[in-house]
This record gives sequence, C-alpha cells and structure tokens, in this order.
Amino acid sequence: MNDGPQNRLRIGRNGAILSGLAPGLLAGLTALLCLFSGAALALQPEEPEGIEEPALAEPLTTADRPFWNNASAGYFFRTAYFSRSSHGDEPGLPEFNQRGAGVGGWLYGTSGRLANLLSFGGSLYFTLPLDAPEEHPYNFILRDPNQDGYSVLAEAYAKLSYEDSHQEHALVIGRQSINNQWFMTDVYRFFNKLDQSMIGRRDIRGMHPITYEAVTLNGRLLKGSLRYHAGYVTDMKQVNDIEFRNLYQGVYQLLTWPSEAKQGETDGMAYVQVNWKPGPDTMISASYHMVDDLLNMGYLDLDHVFRFDDRKYFRVGTQWMHQNSNGDSLVAGINGQPGRGFSTNYGGIYLEGRPFPWWIPYGMAGITSERAQIRSPYSIGPSYLVQRVGENSAAGEHTWILGTVIDFGPWGLKDLSFDITYGERSNRNVDGSPTLPLADWNEAAADLIYIGSSGSHGVQL
Repeated sequence: MNDGPQNRLRIGRNGAILSGLAPGLLAGLTALLCLFSGAALALQPEEPEGIEEPALAEPLTTADRPFWNNASAGYFFRTAYFSRSSHGDEPGLPEFNQRGAGVGGWLYGTSGRLANLLSFGGSLYFTLPLDAPEEHPYNFILRDPNQDGYSVLAEAYAKLSYEDSHQEHALVIGRQSINNQWFMTDVYRFFNKLDQSMIGRRDIRGMHPITYEAVTLNGRLLKGSLRYHAGYVTDMKQVNDIEFRNLYQGVYQLLTWPSEAKQGETDGMAYVQVNWKPGPDTMISASYHMVDDLLNMGYLDLDHVFRFDDRKYFRVGTQWMHQNSNGDSLVAGINGQPGRGFSTNYGGIYLEGRPFPWWIPYGMAGITSERAQIRSPYSIGPSYLVQRVGENSAAGEHTWILGTVIDFGPWGLKDLSFDITYGERSNRNVDGSPTLPLADWNEAAADLIYIGSSGSHGVQL
C-alpha cells in the first residue's frame, strides 16, 4: 500500500513521529480509516486451519543505518564577561583596561560509524558582542584588536575507531579538541579548570577553548586500566581567534596585531602520555612533549588513595616536572628571534582527606628551580599549584597552600560545594635572573562551585 506523501517530523533516535496534519483533518481520517478497516475485515475470507500467516519483516534498527541513525547534533550555550585593569599607580607601570562581554557558544555534530570504523565530526564556534569598548581589547572573549564578534569552524575531523571487550583505539585527523583528563574514582574533583596534561583545552576564561590541527591516537588497554595518548600537532586556534596559527604565533604572539605582524615559525609538537591504574586506588601518569624550536616538557605523577568506610579517605599525590629549551628557544626570544637556553624543574606534594562526607581539607607544597619558571602554554597544566591558584610557579618559587571544601551533596544539594583557600608564594625571581626578585604573593580565595553532572562540561559560579 502506497501511503503517499506525508507531512511529519521524526524526533530522536527512537523514531517517534509527530503528524503535521490539522487536528480536525486527523480525526476525520482516523474515523474513515477505522470504517474502511472494519469493512475490509468483514469481507476478508477465513483462512483454512493449519496454514500459518507469513511472518512480518524485521523492523530496521540503528545497526542497519548506523552512519545516520547514530548521528547527533546540538548547541552548547555560553556567555562570558571579562574585566581587568591597572591604574598605573606604581612607578613605571602603564595604565590598562581590558574589558569585553559576549554570548554564543558552539554548534556541534557527529556522525555514526561507517562499517563500524569511520566517523566524522565538527563544531562551529561563534561569539556575538554584548560589551565591546574599542579602547579595551585583549580580553579573551571578543576578537582582537577591534573587539569584533566572530565565527570559526573550530573542529572538523575524521575518526577511525576500533574496540572490543579488552581494548579501544581511536585515530583522529583534522581540527579537534584535545582532552586527556582521567581522574581518581570516588574522590572530590575540583571544578573543571584543570587539563591534567601539558596539552589540552585551556577552558577557564572566555567563550571558547583552544582547538588544534593535529593527528592524535588515543586508546585503552588492559581492560581499560591503561590509557595512552599520542599525537603530532601542527597549528592551534587561540580562544578568541579565527585562524589556526603555528604553535609559536598562537601563544607568544598572542597580543601582536595585526596578523601580518605575527612572526616566528615552528614545525609543531610531538607528544606521548600514559595513565595507568594498577588498582582502583592508584594512578601513575607520565608524559613528554617536544615543541619544535620552543621547549621540551616532561611530567611524572603518582596519586594514591587510602580508603575507609562511608566515602572517607586520605589521598597522597607527588609530582615532578622538567622543562628545557628546544632549538632556537623562541620561548625566551622576542618577535620570533632566537632566545637564551634554559632548563628547570619543579616538585610538589599534595595531601587531601575526607574525614566526613561533607568536609574535604587539603594542602600542597612545591619548589621550583631558580633557573627558570614553569610554563604550560598549551593547557592549564597538571601542577597542584594550577589546580588551586590558576597560575604556574615562577623561577625559584616556594609555594604552600591550605584549603577546605564543604560539599553540600550529603544534604541533598548534589554537585554544589564551597571552597576556601589560602596560599603563599615566596622566593620568586625573574625568569633566568635569580638576582632579580619578584614580589611575594599571598592569596585568599573563595569559590561557590556547581558542576553539571550531565555531559563533560561544568557550570562554574
């Protein structure tokens, strides 16, 4: 039977259909169909006994058309406001004011797999200005230097996937977001400003995260207890840019405009990272990143949890970082010119407890070599200092931080917590100049935090 053309809308993957016909016409057609159906049944001859009615064809499932039926699309909304200023009161310090606000986010879409192997995805980032004073650029929200809104195809990739009950692998080629986070289970997770890697989204300020043009390989082995990440990155899109630029221009020429003034070339970054949980209470992380003509970055971390009853635990973490110049050391140069060589180290320890389900006290301490500061230009970074203060350590810095979290979850307010922190940063020096001290830094901070439990993105207050 040919139903003819129909006005209808298919909703979701389950195939639910809403009729587009007017309600009166729909009721009339329904009654007419019932009348004809009754007449057809009355005229239909009885089937002889013993003859089975032929089985109906099996309905189509998502396995029959996975590329289309498993596709998804959506919109992630964001709005942001940024303001930072200095009145130039100190001798020799200029006055500045950086301010802007925007609304937008990103439209995203992914396909299902062809032959259970190949899929595609992409995201369109965009920002519309809400507050755009021309004299206050460089605010990480609007496009520099003219405070413009913008749109950019930030992600456009092909993905090859393979998985079975013991392993999982994915090769991603094209414009992509890189997220190598993996956390200890059933411990408090600080709100999402930590990349836990030397390359990542750096998604703490502004409208959009960093995305990269890269080839990446990610996977899980040993029934998921071992995760690996490797790749080669050629270019990056800064948080408020519309172009993908090489890894020097995207970071160290961030405030150099117009675009023709950006100088310096680098061929890219090769990296490898491994996270291993030999048991449910221990995680070991290690990574190495080599950025052409900029720097090398190595990282090692050990995290262990001693668990007690009723969500109570005591957590100990230690970490070490090493960084040194690479090739022309453009990091330390000016306007794309070669700079001095450098080498530095950082070590830290972290302690956290949960004596009651609602109370999580914590503390950390760290020491950085006097030879150079710690850098994380392509992520927030994995150091304990970044987790709580949001900035890496200066050359020679001695750091200690104490804090406590009140988790309102046990009182029925799931995903809501209050964090208060106090820290001191001393013995700080100008990068590469131990005889030129920087001011000590004392900081007290309080955060009311809400983390959305659906999806990978959290809402921060």
